[in-house]
Amino acid sequence: MTSSARLYRKLKQDIIGCVLSPGKSLSEGELGKRYKTSRTPVREACRNLANEGFITIIPFRGYFVSPLTVAEFNNLEEVQLIVDPAAAALAAERATPSQITQMEKSARYKYKSKVKESYYRFLEENRSLHVGIATASGNNHLVDIVSNVHTRLMRYFYLGLSLHSFGSELVEEHCSIVEAIKKHKPDEARKLTHQHISNTIRRSSSLFRTVRNNPIDGLDGEGQIQYRSVNHAQTTTESQTARPGR
Repeated sequence: MTSSARLYRKLKQDIIGCVLSPGKSLSEGELGKRYKTSRTPVREACRNLANEGFITIIPFRGYFVSPLTVAEFNNLEEVQLIVDPAAAALAAERATPSQITQMEKSARYKYKSKVKESYYRFLEENRSLHVGIATASGNNHLVDIVSNVHTRLMRYFYLGLSLHSFGSELVEEHCSIVEAIKKHKPDEARKLTHQHISNTIRRSSSLFRTVRNNPIDGLDGEGQIQYRSVNHAQTTTESQTARPGR
């Protein structure tokens, strides 16, 4: 693996995990020092991440970690509501025994409320489950879409949107979906996945409402995702709040 490829993977991981916070400015020199590499791999890695929307490049100014907005969060969940049920239905027709075994393992993981390490592992298991279901569909294009959506959603959840414990609900919903896939019931798998995503949208909306009274890092007191503008002269907030009725 080239230096650029290694840096790309590490940078992307740190952006997704919010080690590099949304809106953070990054110079080539700072990145080179932080990741112990030269400027050429930094340029190549940042160019690739900019193409994927994780970094914004401002000529003569440097690199900036792309901000998080409530509007994007809502849009990602809408895409998830479309593609995940379709993936589950196809997986119910095509999943292999080994794929189902891996799904069951990820589905059963329950995070401990207010334990960051446990919650972070849950985020990885959750992504593995949904991408694993898409993989079992046998449609590589669907895998790319599901993987991209869940990777982007993880940035929001790493910021700490999970203020309450929904662990038991999530495990029950995940296991029900996998059971329908295991029994080769595509209609049921589609229905259960649609319900699961709808429930996730509802839970997320309640969390945005909760942070109005309990601000957390990355969110302001109005439940809006907060980040530094690229000129760092002032703090900017996304004007849209979570859509009502979810």
